[in-house]
Amino acid sequence: MIRLLIIVLFLAFTAIFAMSNLDDATVWLASFGFSTKMGKLIAFLAVPSLVLGLLLGLTGELRQRRRARKAESQLRSSQKQLIELHQRLDQLKTSSATPTTETPQLPSQK
Repeated sequence: MIRLLIIVLFLAFTAIFAMSNLDDATVWLASFGFSTKMGKLIAFLAVPSLVLGLLLGLTGELRQRRRARKAESQLRSSQKQLIELHQRLDQLKTSSATPTTETPQLPSQK
């Protein structure tokens, strides 16, 4: 929700700036020069920058989600192992708590 608000504000300020700067400006890139309105230039630079920023943010978020899924999987595995260990401990406690009434008999020797 906050990202959407930031995007809307960014686009609104870019649109306001583009509409208020209608003067021509000459732009030079190496030996190539062209003349365009300043607002249009800013708008054409701002929108690809916004898209690039969103893509970079998305890749970071996907990486974070992958790490979270891996951590959750390890947590589930550890919880299962803990339950098994508790069950073993309970079995050992119950087996040592019940005394054996029979004594083993030795085989008779001839």
